[in-house]
Amino acid sequence: MNVTLVEINIKPERVDEFMDVFRANHEGSIKEPGNLRFDVLQDPEVATRFFIYEAYQNDEAVLAHKQTPHYLACVDKLKGMMSEPRQKRSFVGLLPKN
Repeated sequence: MNVTLVEINIKPERVDEFMDVFRANHEGSIKEPGNLRFDVLQDPEVATRFFIYEAYQNDEAVLAHKQTPHYLACVDKLKGMMSEPRQKRSFVGLLPKN
């Protein structure tokens, strides 16, 4: 299992717009055949900080995700909303076994 944790920091005046853009990405991502989880989390102490927890069956599913229209549209729209570049960390998911 391939797991990615993405931190996204948004300009304060763009939080509502971010939610609209990311909702479309979330809804498309959870329908992908190799997707196991796609959670959108908001930091309770910093309302402009979001974390995306993505779990895919394998590396091929991640690569396929990055070619989808909903992912590409989201990445394009995020450029003007972020207060700093996205930060990503990748992990090997051990449990639960898929």
